Amino acid sequence: MDGGGSEQQTLLLLKHLDRRRFAPELYLLRRSGTLLDQVPMDVPIHCFEDSAAVSAERRHDSPISKLAWAVKRLPLPGKIHRQQVEHVVQVLAQRQIDVIYDRTFHMTLIAGEAALAGGVPRVSTIVSPPSRAVPLNAGRFLSIKIRRLRNAYRQASAVIAVSHPTACDAAAFYQLPRSRFTVVANPVDSEALDQIVATAPRPSRDSRYTIACVGRISIEKGQLELVQAMKKLRSDYPDRPLPRIWMIGDGPLRASLQQTVQNEALLDSIEFIGHVAQPAPWIAASDAVCITSHFEGFPNVMLEAMAMGVPVIARSIDVVRSLGRIAIDPTIRGRTYVTTFKSSPENMGFDLARKLVRCRINGTATRSKSVSARRLAREELSIASGLARIERILIKAFVDRLAE
Repeated sequence: MDGGGSEQQTLLLLKHLDRRRFAPELYLLRRSGTLLDQVPMDVPIHCFEDSAAVSAERRHDSPISKLAWAVKRLPLPGKIHRQQVEHVVQVLAQRQIDVIYDRTFHMTLIAGEAALAGGVPRVSTIVSPPSRAVPLNAGRFLSIKIRRLRNAYRQASAVIAVSHPTACDAAAFYQLPRSRFTVVANPVDSEALDQIVATAPRPSRDSRYTIACVGRISIEKGQLELVQAMKKLRSDYPDRPLPRIWMIGDGPLRASLQQTVQNEALLDSIEFIGHVAQPAPWIAASDAVCITSHFEGFPNVMLEAMAMGVPVIARSIDVVRSLGRIAIDPTIRGRTYVTTFKSSPENMGFDLARKLVRCRINGTATRSKSVSARRLAREELSIASGLARIERILIKAFVDRLAE
């Protein structure tokens, strides 16, 4: 239960599912993460790592027993996956689980087989465009995993995609009908955000235009674009003070990005905050939030910034361009909610630099976007409306299985 978007959305479900109809239980591969202590007390937690640790602690005193144990522990392809599936099947039977909800393709690979073996209906959620996310994160045996994922989504009772572009991408990538995917955008708990911002210490800041860039520091998140934009601003406006950047998050590229910032003499303007369990106070204290990701399903950081009325500057990716079709209310449907930038390898950071200046100078247009974005997040993407749709999908999956 690390602080990623999928973990945060899972936590929202655990907290807000109607307890008159649902008794949620949580299955983890590892009992760790900054969000673990926020899991509600009435939610039992099952963990594969716990079961594996118990087995590892068995004593093997005789030479033959030790040899047999050593052979069993050989890292054979697929061995751990099979153990994980078997453990989930055991949990399903022991706890008499009625329906499975899995999120992220890593868990779908496990839950899909377990649900089939246990005869339990399953609702799966795709959180990022798979044509980009799966090859980047799947590791070895990519073709086998893609084939298994296709079968898992084909056999599921329902498949949720967090945005229309993600649904279209999944249909093409897995060669499944677009109708196989139901779009339910990530919801945002605005009341909880308001409470956190009202009670948490507010980060200190100076008079500089301050931009929060929140996310895992990795290749797909594209934070280097913001560094290049800062270089462009310094070159084009040498007499103006640079914005202040809060680089919030950790990840495999943090050290190299920090080195780049140091090499470019930008340490006075770009501050690496590190991982923050709850970034809402930082977002609320900033003048804008910058999302540099090369692809996203439906980024929580964008949702939270919109709900708090903080301007968003985001790369022009599919999910950002699709925001206008979410709202039902005609007074805000089709609006421009965020400022977007484009990029190319030869002009990295150029357009982002222009948009940073525009957001700062053109306050009227920026505020207009933020007002519409706040209404979209709080009215159309509220936790109440999002949870209601997911609850209906879960109940339908259970009822349909009973009718078979």
